[in-house]
Formats: sequence, C-alpha cells, structure tokens
Amino acid sequence: MSLFSTEGARALGQGLHSPAGSLLDTELVTMLRGYKRGVASRYRALVKDELLTSLPAGPLRVSPKVDGELWFLIFDGGDVFLTAPSGRVVSGNLPLLAEARALVARAHARTVVTGELYAARTGGRPRVGDLANAMGGEEKAAVERMAFAAFDSLRGGAADGPEQAAAYAERLASLSRLFEGGKRVRAVKTEVVSGGEAVAALFAEWVEGGKGEGLVIRGSDESIYKAKPAISIDAAVLGYTASSEGPDRVGSLLLGLMREDGQMQVIGSCGNMPTEQRLALMPLLSAQHAESNYRYANNRGALYRYVRPELVVEIKVTDIQSEDSSGDPISRMILEWQGGAWRRVCELPGVSILHPVLLRVRDDKRVDPVDVRVAQVQERCLVAGIDRHADRLVLPQSEIVRREVYTKAAKGEVAVRKLIVWKTNKHEIDRALGYPAYVVQFTDFSAGRKDPLQREVRLAPNEAAAMKIADEMLAEGIKKGWERRAGFGQ
Repeated sequence: MSLFSTEGARALGQGLHSPAGSLLDTELVTMLRGYKRGVASRYRALVKDELLTSLPAGPLRVSPKVDGELWFLIFDGGDVFLTAPSGRVVSGNLPLLAEARALVARAHARTVVTGELYAARTGGRPRVGDLANAMGGEEKAAVERMAFAAFDSLRGGAADGPEQAAAYAERLASLSRLFEGGKRVRAVKTEVVSGGEAVAALFAEWVEGGKGEGLVIRGSDESIYKAKPAISIDAAVLGYTASSEGPDRVGSLLLGLMREDGQMQVIGSCGNMPTEQRLALMPLLSAQHAESNYRYANNRGALYRYVRPELVVEIKVTDIQSEDSSGDPISRMILEWQGGAWRRVCELPGVSILHPVLLRVRDDKRVDPVDVRVAQVQERCLVAGIDRHADRLVLPQSEIVRREVYTKAAKGEVAVRKLIVWKTNKHEIDRALGYPAYVVQFTDFSAGRKDPLQREVRLAPNEAAAMKIADEMLAEGIKKGWERRAGFGQ
C-alpha cells in the first residue's frame, strides 16, 4: 500500500503536489508532527544583541537559516518523496527527487530527513516567497529551482552508520556523507565555534552579509537557538484592554495590518511597553471607542475594547510565523470598517507575531494600505492568499460519518474515550482556506490524570483513508476492559 494518496493532487511540473492530509502512514504522521511540536517548543529566539550573553558554554554548531519551508525527505525502499508536517506531499519526476533517488543506495532502508525546502535564485539569498512562485503554475512550475537543505534526521541516514544516532553531531555527519556532492539536495552548511563573539561574527558574515535569513545555533546540551535581525512592523491599533495595575493605563493593544483592498487582518496583541506609554495611551484610546461584532480576549480572558482605525504604532518582534507548532496554517480574522463599526468577515491564513515590544506611536503614519500594509510580513513568511479579497462565506455544515464512545470504570471514576470522523464538505470551496476533506479525532478523558483531557486529531484526503486512521486509533486506544456505549454510534 502506498504511504500517501494522490487524490486531489495538482500538477507540479512532471510531478504531483498532493493536499494536506495526503500522508497515510500512521508512523510517519506521528513522527513528523511530533518533531514539529517538539522542536518548536525548544527553540529560543534571539536578536543580535543577545548573542554575546545568552549562549551556553562549549562547542556551538552554527548554520545559516535557509528561508524556506520545513519539509521532510523520505527514503522508503525505492520510494522517495517530500512531505510537510500537514501531510502535503510532493512526488513524481522532479529534478530534486531524481537527485535524491540516485542516493538511495547510500541510505538506510527507511530514512526520514528534516530540512528546508526552498527555491534557489540567481541574485541574493532565497526568500520564502520564491518557493511559492516556483511551485505555482502547475505543469509550468519552475521545479528546477526547488532545492532541499537537510539539517537533521528522525530515522536512518547514511547506511554506513547507525540507523539513528542519539547525538546531533553524529546525525549531521551522517547527512553530510549521505548528500555528499549534492546540488539540489545537500546537508546545510555548518561551522563549529565557541563563544558568543564567534557566533556574532558569523551573524555579521552570513546574515548581515545577505547570505541567510538568520542563524540556527545548537549547543552541546541539545539547546537550539534561532537568531534573526530584529523585525519592525507598523501596525494599526484595533483595540485595547485596561491594565491589571489600574484602570488609568493600557494593558495590551490588539493589532492589525491592512490588505490591499482595505480589509484589516488581526495579527495579534502587544502588552510589552513602558509604564509611561501605558498611561499616555489610555486617554487617547478611551476617546476612540467603536462597536464590533467580533470578540477577542487576551490571555487573562479580558475582552478588547475596539477603537476607530486612527492610531499606528511601531512594534519590534523576534519572529513572524504563518504555521503553528503542528505545521498547520495560522488563521486570523478579517475585519471591515463599515458605518463607524468593525464587522467580522471570515478567517483566512495569517500570521502570529512572537515577543512583540511596543517601540513608539507613529504620528507620521496613517491607517491605510500603504503605511500598515499586510505585505510587511511577506519577507518573513509565506501566507497563502494574503492579497485576495475576503468575502463573507456561508460554509456548508460538516457531516459526522462515524462516532463511537467507550467507557471504563476504575477506582470509582469513569474514563471516556471517543472517536469522531467528520466530512468537512468545505475542502473544494477554496484551497487557500486549507480545509481538509475529512477529520478524525480521538478524545481521551480520565479525571484522575494530571492532564485529564487529551486529543489526537488527524486529517485525511478521502473517506477510505479516514476510516483506516479511525480503525488504527481504536486498535491502539481501545483495549481490554473498555465498553462501547450504545446510542452513540452512527
């Protein structure tokens, strides 16, 4: 049985680009999504000024951060393909994959390599938008520009070494042997240095010299750092909350960027600012109240008070991301300013800002498609359909196609495990919305556990794949002693 489905795939040169949820192998899906979550939680973001004081002692392995997308190159016997954490798959007759297939004899039987999929360019460093351009055009896609920079392995590697080395240095050395001499598929350039000054020198050479988006720094203690230049964004203030320290000062600001058609997209909030700014902003914003039919709460549950689109602020962030820790697109609400009020439109792929700090109010800027343009984020990450007009959509309802509930009594408590499979009926409406065809969820509730409610969610491109995933979840999660409850099936 194939490890992936090509149902709903689009042409990519002489190959295929299959949608999210197309990876069918349960072991691979769990491995890849687990890696994405695990690495994302371990990264520490740094700016240049912190390199001298925030890095651990001992040898540091430093690589330029390639500006692309996280993908995995899979060797499985004679089958070689690329897959993203969301289950998108690139397969078929592509120059990149042809080069990888020529290396099959060097690799273990099943090898899973982590890397950045990017598009080479003749002038300057690769940019994340270059990859989208190269993969567009279907049969006419510029697939010859696609390349893969490997930086880790989850399984396997060069056949002349262990199937999975524990130490990162050994895994990187294995990848260097596997991809030696590669053009489109290669191990990422890495230098071993000691001390923050040496890392700062590489930052000046590679990042400020225009050779990389940033640095990835790995310590001997398995710590991982990502260093980039500080990013500055001019954003519109959409709302505010009062500070917990007193009603005379602002707690945090709700921020947005304007699309070319004048629609506003929420990007997140900023609560890091000096006390004098908090005090100065409160009388200004409290005089600009506006109505909204969209509710947004801060991390303490306080709702933002919306204001008229009049104030622009400059913020500094350490990073901008368009995917969450599982590799799924981040959705953000689109708002329209109509009749003196904010009106919600729909959610579309957007961004999340990391560690925002308020720098200043920009009295010289206006809330318009130039000064607070959403294109400010495009240099840092790819957002599908960021320039398209958002229409209020009435989406078809999802349809539950399978539901099973199981219980188990132990020590006076009843544990519950539930499986639901639903058909979204939305995946053909608009690819930019990112809806899968089917979703499978397994819920595990046990009141006596430290984390009582646990969920596993999987996507599938068709009903057969969804049912296979469901059967595997039940086989793994429902053992002896669990009783199926009548009246919950469908």
